[in-house]
Amino acid sequence: MFRRFCETWEGTTKHSLASRVGHPPRILPPRRVYTFCVSLGKELLLTDVRLSAWADRNLLHGCAALTPEELNRDLRISHASVLYTLSHIYDGERVWLDCLRTTPDLGSWRLPQGPGPEYSVEALMQNWPQLWSGYSRWLDDLPENSLSVELLLYLPGGVERRLPRWKILRHVLEHSTMHRRQVVGMMRMLSHQPPANSPMDYYLAGEPVTSA
Repeated sequence: MFRRFCETWEGTTKHSLASRVGHPPRILPPRRVYTFCVSLGKELLLTDVRLSAWADRNLLHGCAALTPEELNRDLRISHASVLYTLSHIYDGERVWLDCLRTTPDLGSWRLPQGPGPEYSVEALMQNWPQLWSGYSRWLDDLPENSLSVELLLYLPGGVERRLPRWKILRHVLEHSTMHRRQVVGMMRMLSHQPPANSPMDYYLAGEPVTSA
């Protein structure tokens, strides 16, 4: 059974021996305080959505330092080049957000066919933040029980499947994670140091919120 909690912040003050002898107390950073109002399952999804947005942003900014030749070089991995692989991550997040945000309960949705467009780094910088905030707003506003409602998906090859919204979201997040790791490998092949991108990097950074 899921336990329900929500997240708030409060400041803390640490009183030490020094404060008792005339020195001011030490102010500690704010810390999370949990109360029970959001299910653990939804909170985990929200954390993963924020993590994915943060990792997308870091990787995009890291790749912006590459030359045009490096961005477009065929490295024979994933979608061939760094830029086309970044475009594929963006386009995947774009079409699946459309599915999640526009398909009514028990409705149907068809995955677009054909090769996705290739975007410039500048276009990704401009448009991607809207997707990051779009996923967070959609999930924040979604009623708890709607995560388990199934949608009928029409997929390539004549495949039809009913999947709950939470599984569709998990697919999007795992798809982006897989291709980000490929771009990290590409950057190393090009002798560039990839930016922080792992979950632990995100936690150590204080779980920043990435938005438009």
